[in-house]
Amino acid sequence: MSSKLLSKMLAILVLTSILLAACGSPATEPATQAPATEPPVPPTATPEPIPTGHLLIWVQKINMEAWQNTVLPAFQEMYPDVEIEFVNNSPQQVADDVGLCIQGGTGCPDLFVTGTEYGTKLVDLGGLTDLTDLVQPYIADLHPGMLAACTKDGRIYCVPWDIGPMGTFYRRDVFEAAGLASDPDSVSAMIATWDDLLTTCQTIKAETGLNCFALNKANNEGYLYEYMLSQQGLGYFNADGELTIDSPENVATLEKLAMFWEAGVVSDTQVWTDPWYAEFANPVDNTDVPPVALITIPVWMGGFLKGWIAPAAVGNWGVAQMPAFVEGGARAGSGGGSSYYIPETSTNPTAAWALIKFLNLDPANNAAIYAYADIFPAVFSAYAEPVFEEADPYFGGQQTRAFFAEVASNSPADHFLHPYGAVMRTNVLIAIQKFALGQVTAQEALTEAEDATALETGMTQH
Repeated sequence: MSSKLLSKMLAILVLTSILLAACGSPATEPATQAPATEPPVPPTATPEPIPTGHLLIWVQKINMEAWQNTVLPAFQEMYPDVEIEFVNNSPQQVADDVGLCIQGGTGCPDLFVTGTEYGTKLVDLGGLTDLTDLVQPYIADLHPGMLAACTKDGRIYCVPWDIGPMGTFYRRDVFEAAGLASDPDSVSAMIATWDDLLTTCQTIKAETGLNCFALNKANNEGYLYEYMLSQQGLGYFNADGELTIDSPENVATLEKLAMFWEAGVVSDTQVWTDPWYAEFANPVDNTDVPPVALITIPVWMGGFLKGWIAPAAVGNWGVAQMPAFVEGGARAGSGGGSSYYIPETSTNPTAAWALIKFLNLDPANNAAIYAYADIFPAVFSAYAEPVFEEADPYFGGQQTRAFFAEVASNSPADHFLHPYGAVMRTNVLIAIQKFALGQVTAQEALTEAEDATALETGMTQH
């Protein structure tokens, strides 16, 4: 790892300690000790119980497969008396089902993993095991923003697994067909701002007839808008918990997004559909579903491209920086992440915690999972593992892991993780779609979304 990156990681660790202290963690002054005439005898550590028994885990299938194909076999060899059973569902469904079982008082798993944006409402709801004392030795090593989303009233109820540092995944062959340079540094320079990206998209459209990326109007999922907010340190609420959905900065961001619709350089393909996948996988000369040039999205997209969207495209994709909102602005942002949770009704919290420690809090194991599935660690010490300096053959030998570690060290704090996050997001999606279809202005759309959110949640408007 470069000295530059190591210094940034150290800065993050210092910042983490400051942030956690500011969030109300009680400061403890060291006890004053008299000079000792003999070396003190260290206290005898209480050995942790050896996990055994049945362990029911609710988790997304791709996460389960990432464990099974990397380090989970070693855990099962270490603890042969732990019998693991998986139930697979989407992160949102996992969170919804856990919410129901907590309220019903029965039927919960022993351990579950879900997106931290869904888990915040469960932390607020209650019914999760207080992990504060167990997590305490690892606090300085965990991403502060994700850890904050695990915390209520100074107590910690989940363990962050991953974060989503942003990059621009691009097709080298599309750039070359348009007569543009296709190496990562040149592409990063070419798309230095969102205005520069628009110019690049217009060149690609003029030279090849291909669209730059997909940006659906009627069913826009809102993620690109949120990524643009994230890189500015913005979101849907401020540090005082007041709604900022219709702030001038948010309105300007939505208007910036509209440039790509107005220029006619994006497709109207719905994300997470077969045509959307085909836009990434198809060759340049495919006329049925022509490919797009790029997508700005978190690191986990790399695992999807390799695994099932475009596995045959080895060497054809590269990763560049995301554009800045303004010249000289941050070219880093974060999109999502997930965490581990243990319900209070878990019948095997010992095995659940042992698995969290093994998979997530062991930096070598966490890095091995990332190297396999592009699930980027929220555990800082994992960045020092050798795999972060390795070249990735899928991306033409580019050192993408070191690239995303650099992005993670530069990402501003955003404001999306909240118990009412789903309410905010639902109203904002309606606003984006109405604006994209020309029914209202950006200001009108976002003001309507903020008013609806305030009415539903009782939150104060800025």
